[in-house]
Amino acid sequence: METMSDPRNNRASGVQPRRKPATSAATIPVVYVAAAVATAAAVVGCGPGVPSASTATSRDSLGVAIVESTAPRWPESRGWRIDPAPTVDLAESGAGAAHEFHYVRDLLRTADGRLLVADGGSQQLRVYDPAGAFVRALGGEGDGPGEFRALWTLAHLPGDTIVAIDLRAGGPAAVFDLDQSLVETIRLPPNVNPVRHPTAVGRPASTADLRLWGRRGYVYDEQAPLDGFRRPPMAVVRYSPGRATDTVLVLPGDEAYFTPEADVIPVMGRRTHVVPTPGGGLVAGVADALEWTRYDPDAGAPQAIARILGVSLAVSREAWELERRTRLGPNPNPYVEELVGRLPVPARKPAYEKLLVDGQGNVWAGEFLGLARRDDPRKWYVWDGTGAWLGVVETPERFDLVRIGDDEVLGVRRDDNDVEHPQALRLAKPGG
Repeated sequence: METMSDPRNNRASGVQPRRKPATSAATIPVVYVAAAVATAAAVVGCGPGVPSASTATSRDSLGVAIVESTAPRWPESRGWRIDPAPTVDLAESGAGAAHEFHYVRDLLRTADGRLLVADGGSQQLRVYDPAGAFVRALGGEGDGPGEFRALWTLAHLPGDTIVAIDLRAGGPAAVFDLDQSLVETIRLPPNVNPVRHPTAVGRPASTADLRLWGRRGYVYDEQAPLDGFRRPPMAVVRYSPGRATDTVLVLPGDEAYFTPEADVIPVMGRRTHVVPTPGGGLVAGVADALEWTRYDPDAGAPQAIARILGVSLAVSREAWELERRTRLGPNPNPYVEELVGRLPVPARKPAYEKLLVDGQGNVWAGEFLGLARRDDPRKWYVWDGTGAWLGVVETPERFDLVRIGDDEVLGVRRDDNDVEHPQALRLAKPGG
């Protein structure tokens, strides 16, 4: 079971004395605790489930297209479906260490069918043929050229060139030719953490023309009261190797609970999601509602807002208590447990826990499950590129969706022993 100390959380845990104002959220002491009670009022339904009437309206507000849906466009018989039987299972398609995985961070299918895995345990970029046979491993743990300490995500450039990116602010990004090993290593900007699944814009002639996206942490406002739930601002930046870093827009950041002694990551806190789209665009959402915004990637101005109305986000005290106990683990620190017990139960859960964009520009929002329900099947709300709600797709139990292709999805299934199985599953689209 994943608990507060599990490294898969990618977040600090525990309660420590507050430090001086910091420029990066990663340097601030944090713990998991309860979510905020007060949230945005938009998109509150009368009951659970999905409404049945078919309605979608579009309007323009100061040049921003707003699309609101109250029901999906897909009829039930024409909705997309994911076949739980894998077409490829990399943990079963061979033997030995190359088919053992620990903390898989990213998966990618190349144009010629090869499967790439960013494995966090070994810090390797592993290459497999279309049938799942191991081909080679690139990178590894360390501080040398082409090595990583926190391998995080992959970007596919034209041809057989892959950029593997470290999670750490100021960390390395290694450019690999899948047939000829390391090409070069570049360095990320200081105080900038990369956004997952960066996309190449056009056909960059070199890494100097590569455009990537990142998140810059916040600086404390020493005048603000250090008490209560807040969402400190987060900058979304665009950067290219060897060039200045441009701040494109500023959004509310991940929710935290502030005290004079420590910062706290809520149990059911809302997180900010920033997702590059095919062709160099940008989609972002703050999980206040079943809603996302498409931004101009150059000016940072909102271009379109898509939202679903009428889906309940209500959370029961029993569900919150279960999530709290799961987060704390079997032997919680007494101080942390006492701090959690002082916080109110939220009225609503985050609208979604994950936000992805597929290769066709459709936006997928995965419902909030938390740690307590992480093994359950997950509902994904899917919009098309115009912002119209298409329908709901369900991923199988114990399956973590990572990427979405035209006719398959890539993700990681954990078996009953928590062994990771990177898999490709068929995505059936009878509606189109």
